[in-house]
Formats: sequence, structure tokens, C-alpha cells
Amino acid sequence: MFEDDEIDEVKQERMERAERQTRIMDSAQYAEFCESRQLSFSKKASKFRDWLDCSSLEIKPNVVAMEILAYLAYETVAQLVDLALLVRQDMVTKAGDPFSHAISATFIQYHSSAESTAACGVEAHSDAIQPCHIREAVRRYGHKIGPLSPFTSAYRRNGMAFLAC
Repeated sequence: MFEDDEIDEVKQERMERAERQTRIMDSAQYAEFCESRQLSFSKKASKFRDWLDCSSLEIKPNVVAMEILAYLAYETVAQLVDLALLVRQDMVTKAGDPFSHAISATFIQYHSSAESTAACGVEAHSDAIQPCHIREAVRRYGHKIGPLSPFTSAYRRNGMAFLAC
């Protein structure tokens, strides 16, 4: 559609991180990774339309609009996963790092029992991202930093964080 000679740096970094991750995977993990990378919102357009609840709209989105929405949904999920992976990486304590014990307040487990970790969705010794990683990624995404942060976005006035690519 548009000629764009620029490389999307964020997408390039995401691809490089994914490539580094695949180097440490065994064949079963790599097969699962490849299968999940092939999923998209546009392949199952009818399910995506149902999820969007297009039947309740007065004006039905056309094919091009649905492709755009599918692309935005795919990129939004990619950003969420990317941020969740960074959150998970931040949680790993590093030997010799005096700040490795400093984590976000939302990650502090006030109850160290097995049931509290199960409620959070954390599996023991799992390398997969967990719901708490996603929640922290969304929290970090919506958190503005700086002296004028409350005044930077119209979406922040009503408490709604705007999450899209």
C-alpha cells in the first residue's frame, strides 16, 4: 500500500530477541514456538468478528477495516508479549547485582504459600509468561513518568490506559 523504506526498530528488536530465545530451545519447544508464530487474527476472520461483536454494530466493517483491526490486534498482542517477557526477565535475580532484589510492588507476594502462587497463575519452574507478567506489563505500559505525566494524554483523565501499537 505505502512504500516505507524505514525499518521498524521496535519490531526489529523484537525479532532479534525472539531469535536469541530460539537458540536455547529444544526441538519440541521450537516446534511449539513456530506454530504459535503462525497464528493471526485475520486467518480466523469469523471468530475475530464474533469477538469484536460486529453483529451489534449498525455499520459493518468492510474487509479492509477488518484487516487493519487484525493487524492492530496482532501488533498489540506482540507488544504485550514483548513487555511481559521483559517483565519476566526483570524478575530473574542476577548474581552480583545489588538491585536484583528491587522489584515492582505489584510483584511482592504478601503470602508465600503455594495457594497464593497458584492464584496468581505462577507455575513452579515455568519459563512461560504468566498472567502476573501480563498484568505487570499492562501496568508499566500505562504508567507515565515525569513531572507532567498526569497531563500528557486525554485517555489518562478517566483512568483508561490506551493500549495499541
